[in-house]
Amino acid sequence: MDKVLEIQFSGWTATPRLPFVLSGNALCMPVPPYSTILGILGCCLGRFVSCNEVKVGFRYLYDTVSLDIETRRRLQFDGKKIKNHDKGSDAYTREFHTNPDLTIWIDRIDWKEYFESPVGTPALGRSQDLLQIKKVCVKEVVPISEGILKGCMIPFDANQIIPGQLVQIAESYAEGEKIGSGRIPVNPMMFVAVHGEGVHVKCANLYRTLDAQSTDFYMHTFAI
Repeated sequence: MDKVLEIQFSGWTATPRLPFVLSGNALCMPVPPYSTILGILGCCLGRFVSCNEVKVGFRYLYDTVSLDIETRRRLQFDGKKIKNHDKGSDAYTREFHTNPDLTIWIDRIDWKEYFESPVGTPALGRSQDLLQIKKVCVKEVVPISEGILKGCMIPFDANQIIPGQLVQIAESYAEGEKIGSGRIPVNPMMFVAVHGEGVHVKCANLYRTLDAQSTDFYMHTFAI
């Protein structure tokens, strides 16, 4: 691979929610998972993007973590149907990121036109966390054995010490065969969410863009 498609997104807010945390508050991960990145790509293409179609690298940065209070409508099942909860709605605190900046690299240069004229409106988190596409271009890259990474997610390796937040999540999701059957998690595994000023990493699938402001990134290959 000597060329990749680079897509630059920006927004006002983002909510890459931390899953499986039921503390009364909605917490954010420092970076979005790969399943969310696939969802953003699929929104622009106007269809479901399977994990076996593309290799993905990304860098996610933001200014601050802020808090908001939202009203949540609670529901209950009475044995026959779902209805409003007897105790009514409640308010809870939700984290969100301000001024998110997301750059995605993919090995599908033939998808360039979809990001120049996206079918859907991409968002990162909630429907109001809209993203705009700032730039779409083809970049030349070279493989490297080590580099400086930040704002990304790397598979956990017990033989390496990489500063970051450990999260266990599904690598991607597949659509259920029946309508309404929901999504099926694919390959749940441990990742290291790398964030902050950047860390020195030595692993496979590292690349560097060949331009005036070169960028190192990890290109993820999904399990099939």
